[in-house]
Amino acid sequence: MTDEKKIDQAAEIIKNSQNVVVFTGAGHSTESGIDDFRSSGGLWDRYDPSIYASYYSFLQDPSKFWQMHNELENILVNAKPNQGHFAIVELEIIGKLKAIITQNIDMLHQRAGSGTYKNIPIFELHGSYGSLICVRCRKEYNYEDIDTKSVDFPVCDCSGYIKPKVVLFGEALPLKALEGAMEASSHCDCFILIGSSLTVAPANLMPGIAKDNGAKIIFINRGNTEMDYLADVFLKDYASIILTRIIEKLKK
Repeated sequence: MTDEKKIDQAAEIIKNSQNVVVFTGAGHSTESGIDDFRSSGGLWDRYDPSIYASYYSFLQDPSKFWQMHNELENILVNAKPNQGHFAIVELEIIGKLKAIITQNIDMLHQRAGSGTYKNIPIFELHGSYGSLICVRCRKEYNYEDIDTKSVDFPVCDCSGYIKPKVVLFGEALPLKALEGAMEASSHCDCFILIGSSLTVAPANLMPGIAKDNGAKIIFINRGNTEMDYLADVFLKDYASIILTRIIEKLKK
């Protein structure tokens, strides 16, 4: 059980803030049935990422990626936003939240309604599975326009390979999303990290950027990170429980 005083402290920080940024990692989506890829029994236990999720390997033989993707797609399509996602929407509605930064590709923030009330940006550092792109000519496709099921891998009209707009190992992060995330982190007065172990660069730079620019830092995680020293408040529990309680206090 999380210390009630820490809940009060986190709520007070948010109450006194005008520019809140939320950063979410894989742990935020586990309550929606999407296992952390790196956890025991996760995706990387079944598919060696150096083969199935490598950009270099994709360019050599995209069929292996698509084999993994078709299993992952079923998981993502069936996943639903959890109470933590809806609590983040509440932060947007009350005017505190100014941006979301996420390492997740599942688009659950959008499906929960984030970005629709105050038009806040959602910076997807690792891309999203919702659309497709040709690696050669960069033409974008919707899933309904491309046959991805009855072929080993889809091919563009230019003969280039088509992949979801997700970032594979060895592939650069989308520059616009990365620059937007760094900008948001440097200008916020409250940075809330949820469900990330902060082991993947450059995403793990964001809390430090916020801290260096004077922001209060709230960590909501089930486990520790190597950057716990940055947190002004560390709340160790499920995000849905913590965030729901914080929202209740903000509405009083």
